[in-house]
Amino acid sequence: MKDQIEALHRLQKQDRRLVSIERKLGAIPRRKKEMDRDLGKLEAMLQAEIDRLDESKGFRMDQDRQLQEEREQIRASKARISQVKTPRELSAAQRELDSTRRLAERRQQELMTIDEAIADAESRIKTMDEGLSELRESFDTERERLEKLENKQAKAYKKVRKSRESLLAKIDKPTLRRYERIRKRGGGIGFVAVRDRRCSACKMAVPHQTYVSLRNAELIPLCENCGRMLFWGGLFPEEDQPSEPKPKAAPKA
Repeated sequence: MKDQIEALHRLQKQDRRLVSIERKLGAIPRRKKEMDRDLGKLEAMLQAEIDRLDESKGFRMDQDRQLQEEREQIRASKARISQVKTPRELSAAQRELDSTRRLAERRQQELMTIDEAIADAESRIKTMDEGLSELRESFDTERERLEKLENKQAKAYKKVRKSRESLLAKIDKPTLRRYERIRKRGGGIGFVAVRDRRCSACKMAVPHQTYVSLRNAELIPLCENCGRMLFWGGLFPEEDQPSEPKPKAAPKA
């Protein structure tokens, strides 16, 4: 039975590596999608600012055209005043001139406000465009890094898969079938150590008789709580000892 435990232990180590690689490979396309989504949002924001600026410029052109028409009307009103013959005609022409002047003055003030808004929008768009260019460069660098990482992880995955295949023949078929079934159900982990009389996966206590059998490598039981296959961690002491930092030297007096 011990040879089966050792073979399963090596197989589980390979499967843990496969799970780790699969997670890394799965995270890469998600990261790329996140970058594309973030970039798309900023590009949409920039385009919306540009569209609003174009509308403002179009509105300004319309207001400027109306101002020119009002100025022409003022000149025409002045010309008519010089030609009126009666006080009544003079009063009417003067009222028309005053009204047009007020309209032109308000229009001029509005144009100044529009010009300030346009200048602010152009400055904002310039800043956004510069930031977007920097972000594109940053994302291009990140994509290049992710592609290299993806290629590296894909090669590592193939290597581990090949190593895993060589271990399958060392495990009897019923045990292997049970392991594969539990591994798929347990997120890639089907064979776990018992340490301090507890399953290292779910932390539930192992019955005393089961623990004795585990210590003697007599069988490969299942955890009564999580259903994973168990082995005694002391069979592999190089993994059973937690790594602890070395104690610091006492300060000199």
